[in-house]
Amino acid sequence: MNPFAKTVAGLFLVVGPKTNNPLEAEGICSALIQKLSDDRSRNLEPSTWQNAVQMVPSQVESATTSQTLDRTMPIGDLPGALASICANVVGGSHASALAQPIGSYLSKFGEPAAFNCLILDQTRTSQIHLYLTCLNVTDGPSSGSFRIASTLLSTTLDLSNKQTRTNVTKVFGSFGPPSDEPFYLRFFT
Repeated sequence: MNPFAKTVAGLFLVVGPKTNNPLEAEGICSALIQKLSDDRSRNLEPSTWQNAVQMVPSQVESATTSQTLDRTMPIGDLPGALASICANVVGGSHASALAQPIGSYLSKFGEPAAFNCLILDQTRTSQIHLYLTCLNVTDGPSSGSFRIASTLLSTTLDLSNKQTRTNVTKVFGSFGPPSDEPFYLRFFT
């Protein structure tokens, strides 16, 4: 990996059914994009993304896990490997379907050294699952190998809980779906 060509990328992805009305997940995503855009000098730092996601009110579950993976692969396979890590946190039938658009997005960056991916899954209208994956890529111990440090922050919002829905509407109700930003994808289930 070229130490002088460090590429850092971020992606927001909303998963849900096609509807005539915006999903709550789209409003939350739009608000988080705006929050992260406030300080352009720090908007791709993992800690900034983690702090923004932790501002979402009334989290039912919150879990943070960290792990380091050692992978040996050609440099061209790195975007696909990063996409797979991000998509697999969602699990279920969406994982393989999500990996392709994430990988396509990442392939534009050549050799990504860091990648933040926030997935808001509102497949069921009564719940929003938030998955933030922050990945950092460094050279591994041998030629052609990479060390990928992964931090995952996940939480679930239970919208069937009246207080949670009220809080989400109060905080994020004025935000519409994100515009067609190059770092935003909408995935229909």
